[in-house]
Amino acid sequence: MLAAIIAVVAVILDQISKYIVVQNIELYETVPFIKGFMSFYHTRNTGAAFSMFSDKRWVFMVFSFISMGLIVYMLIKEYRRHPLMNLSLGMVLGGGIGNMIDRIRLGYVVDFFHTDFIDFAVFNVADCFITVGAVLLAVYVIFFEPRVEKKLQAEKKAAEESANIAAADEGNGENG
Repeated sequence: MLAAIIAVVAVILDQISKYIVVQNIELYETVPFIKGFMSFYHTRNTGAAFSMFSDKRWVFMVFSFISMGLIVYMLIKEYRRHPLMNLSLGMVLGGGIGNMIDRIRLGYVVDFFHTDFIDFAVFNVADCFITVGAVLLAVYVIFFEPRVEKKLQAEKKAAEESANIAAADEGNGENG
């Protein structure tokens, strides 16, 4: 449930922000936001991250669709695993859906955040969700997953032992 809420929020924030940019900033126009730090620069990304593979749009879309399907599968199968995993996968999923909506509807992704203090790719709200989600997922895998897996294995072993005891008790009741 947490992942679904996060994904929906990500898509809504992404699509609203892109709509505002498209309606208010001309294509390739720069509007200062925080002087020397960040500006809005309305551009179109026809490829993957940082406009890579712009001539391979359909291949990237298929890869993105498969990746989002795997995330949904993982969330359905392992949703009880840990809230940080759900949060991070929800963020990546929501960001992916936000950008996929643009690719399907427009044939490109609307980007608009431009860092003025460093030469970096122009990005959008969906990219922020994907990046933060990926970092949180790495934190989960490195710091939490080993403990979560150990706890789940202990719970599974305890459940098996309890089932064995119950089966033995049933067997004793039938024979006695």
